[in-house]
Amino acid sequence: MEFNGLSTKERTDSNMALDTVSKWIWRLLKSQENSQENGLLIKNNQIRKLVHGVGWCWGETRPHPELSHTNVTVLDDYDDCFSVNLQSLYAIMQTSTSEKFFKSGKSSKELVLRLGQSEYEDINDLISNADPNSRFPQLNPFTLQSFIKDKSNRHNSIQNMKFTRQGKIIFTTQDPVCAAQLLTLEKVVNTPVSTNVIWENITSRFLLYDIPTTVSLPEVAAELSKNNEIEIVEIRRFVKQNNTRESSPVLVTMLGTRLPGYMKIWFTNQRIQSFIDRPRQCTKCYSFMHPSRVCEKTPVCHSCGAIHSGICQVPQKCVNCQGDHSATSKGCPLYIKEQNIMELKCRNHLTTAEARRIYNQSAKVNYASAVKAHAPINDIEGQINGKMEAMLLKMNEKIESVIQTINAKMEQQANQLVELFERLVESLLQNFSAIHKLGGETISPSSKKKTVDKLRKASGVPMQLDAGALG
Repeated sequence: MEFNGLSTKERTDSNMALDTVSKWIWRLLKSQENSQENGLLIKNNQIRKLVHGVGWCWGETRPHPELSHTNVTVLDDYDDCFSVNLQSLYAIMQTSTSEKFFKSGKSSKELVLRLGQSEYEDINDLISNADPNSRFPQLNPFTLQSFIKDKSNRHNSIQNMKFTRQGKIIFTTQDPVCAAQLLTLEKVVNTPVSTNVIWENITSRFLLYDIPTTVSLPEVAAELSKNNEIEIVEIRRFVKQNNTRESSPVLVTMLGTRLPGYMKIWFTNQRIQSFIDRPRQCTKCYSFMHPSRVCEKTPVCHSCGAIHSGICQVPQKCVNCQGDHSATSKGCPLYIKEQNIMELKCRNHLTTAEARRIYNQSAKVNYASAVKAHAPINDIEGQINGKMEAMLLKMNEKIESVIQTINAKMEQQANQLVELFERLVESLLQNFSAIHKLGGETISPSSKKKTVDKLRKASGVPMQLDAGALG
């Protein structure tokens, strides 16, 4: 990019120069075409004049904002050295052109060191080959351990080291100083490397609502940091194109894994909770396993799953589960599964790959337990039938035994009733016979009473006869 033809006024206009120079330097930093071992060397007389015209300082080298401990020095053809505050430049590039995204100006190393003031579990440093098209060589663990011991005086804090299937190395530690030292590595056993930290393991995300669109994201970050004593990693504003609303929600990523119940901003306390991602689906093949930008498959119809153009005129068929719905249906079993994986990821501060692996392992364990706990269906039916027959036989035996007992008792009671009835009839006959005999005789009342008492005792049946009635 050439800067010939710019007027003196344009070169001294701070806003124009800052924006132009920022974009130009940033493109060079991203391309890294002139990278050297100790830093990134940029030579251009035109950009030197522009930067000097804006009034930036001379004589200082600043770190590269993306590559840990990679210094950047800008030189002109006459070896005049001056510096550019690339940390501020990076923040400007992230927020000046678009108010939808803000990223902390602090380096990964600085943020990791600040973890000592936050709550977290493990810090996972990711080391990969500096060449994105190459894998990190599979080294002997002893050789790698010896190298790390020479580079970090806190190596005893490393809890685990593992090689990933993508050809990278993950170091796990709970010591922020050790993690920061690992982030400074530029080579590992003669292999140029790039380092980063797995942010999902040490950060939390939450939504804030009704944030005025006229307030810049750096202002929001400063307000949150000041009022809540938190470290902001990044903020993203959810604003649609041609939006006319005066406020919008923002997604905040903060350092640490413990979220408070409320966040104070501008004298108000907003209730917050962990932000749960929605499942991300490829818009070409409609798989949940990769984003659209890396998909190499032929685009398919979201309704029927076939490859065709024009309006779909066949019944719906999901390309993922073969169900009678479109691939984008939220009722699809695979979509529901991905929702569960996203919730597991966000609530436990995991990467998507870690959450998917844990979820699938849990599903396999549950299935194995179910298979082990329950026999095949045919065996179950046979066992149930056998047990039912045995229960019926026992029930029949008990019922017959109860019926026999009841019959015996009823027969015994019937015999007793018949015997009692016979005795009663016999006693009544005797009483009537005695009364008949006494009816024709003249006896005194006292003799009548004695006679009645004798009859009562003889029959054993109460008698309500009045002695005066016998006269």
